[in-house]
Amino acid sequence: MEPRTVLLVRHGQASFGKSDYDRLSQLGHRQARLLGEDLGRRGWTPDRIVCGSLKRHQETVAEIAVGAGWDLEPETDADWNELDHDAIISAYKPAYRHLLVLKADMVRTLRPRAAFEEMFEQAILRWVSGEYDQEYAESFPAFRSRVDAALDRALEQPYSRQLVVSSVGCISRVASRVLAGGDMNVWKQFAFSGVNTGVTRVVLDRRGPQLLTYNEIGHLDALDLASQR
Repeated sequence: MEPRTVLLVRHGQASFGKSDYDRLSQLGHRQARLLGEDLGRRGWTPDRIVCGSLKRHQETVAEIAVGAGWDLEPETDADWNELDHDAIISAYKPAYRHLLVLKADMVRTLRPRAAFEEMFEQAILRWVSGEYDQEYAESFPAFRSRVDAALDRALEQPYSRQLVVSSVGCISRVASRVLAGGDMNVWKQFAFSGVNTGVTRVVLDRRGPQLLTYNEIGHLDALDLASQR
């Protein structure tokens, strides 16, 4: 008998640096379509699809479904939404509430994307430290509890195969919880290594949920890895 399986998929590349980040880039659409085509070739069909309420989640689901040839209405569960990166960045450096200030600082480095990633890593480390929880509308413990609740609901479902489209922070929480009991250092390692449309596979057996894979990206072999994040 096939064990119950949950495939957790990070959304395709979003529109970094654009006025509406919460949209897939052209590459993001291609990544998601490639994943759908790969799942279709392998004959993997879900009994249930669920995603967060963000536009990049929903656009990713739509592209996967087209690529795979599925005709299954996805459910929406906002508990799979990503951490609030705008709030986390603003708490780290209040001037970055203004997007133009943030962009100007990044451009001055002559390596804006790398500079943004370095800054965001420091902002995330501040958020998870536990020293400033009162400064965030959603502290890291609150985020962790929200994602845990979403995972618990998925694991309670009777379906053999579920597909969940979410974001790297949420999927990293699932992976670190299942693999290492929620160890913070494990979460950070997972969170900073995620690739867009990477697939994480969790199965439920007699021992409970087990992490089989994290960040599978074989469907992206035709793409340049450096451009995928």
